[in-house]
Amino acid sequence: MAGRLRFLKANGNHCAGAQDLFLQSMVKWAVDVAVMSEPLGAVPPLAVRARGHGYVAAVRGEITIVGVCFSPNRDLPAFERFLDSLEPVVGQLAPLQVVVMGDLNAKSTAWGNPHTKPKGRELEEWALTAELSLLNTGTVQTCVRRSGGSVVDVSFATPTIARRVEGWRVEVGVETLSDHRYIRFEVSATPAGRRSPASSSSSSRERSRFPRWALSRLNRELAEEAAVVGRWSLPGSAELGVDEGASRFGDVLHNVCRAAMPPIGRRPPRVRMETVWKAIK
Repeated sequence: MAGRLRFLKANGNHCAGAQDLFLQSMVKWAVDVAVMSEPLGAVPPLAVRARGHGYVAAVRGEITIVGVCFSPNRDLPAFERFLDSLEPVVGQLAPLQVVVMGDLNAKSTAWGNPHTKPKGRELEEWALTAELSLLNTGTVQTCVRRSGGSVVDVSFATPTIARRVEGWRVEVGVETLSDHRYIRFEVSATPAGRRSPASSSSSSRERSRFPRWALSRLNRELAEEAAVVGRWSLPGSAELGVDEGASRFGDVLHNVCRAAMPPIGRRPPRVRMETVWKAIK
């Protein structure tokens, strides 16, 4: 990838005027990659990698872009099913360089909302499971309506891309003819001194040795109790060498995490109540 790629994200609300203005903005800002939720009519030809209800994955150079959209009128179980369907798609693409961006109508303090809602919590854990880095910065509202505003447009990327993202921002004061503001950022060229594939795979294996935890589901009371129990198992600092002490302390922290929150990994399939009911019958 020579130079840098300029990204633009919008929501057209199926409005012809908003779509025309979006196309003009693409030309004005010399945009290389554009993602529009709720477009009007046919879209330009794409090198599609995957497509499903609420998402499409297309290729631009060495990057796969996954555009996503989820209606605010659908409930939490539907959102969970949507993320479950999206997870294997991103998982198959993730060895490559992937950017996921769109309007998911999920609110979390992680990307600038005052409070975290259930859908936002689900999306946080999904992104952790998929090993995606959040690109959003700041608290500027991405959707502004008469009833109030919120941050519901989110951007994620695999770590190799996230490290090269510059200038992620919400365009304030720019007309869109939509209740959603434009989001822009740039992805710089591959940095010099890029690691060899062998080094990268070795690093991936090294990271896989360390578990990750669903911090949003932390039970603080259990964590405190586990920490007290762990402290009882440690001898005095004078009885341990530095290396052994660090190792024992790491074991205690690991046990505290295991006791107080579930690990992050491929999420187990959810058991639906209707499935249980059918089994009982």
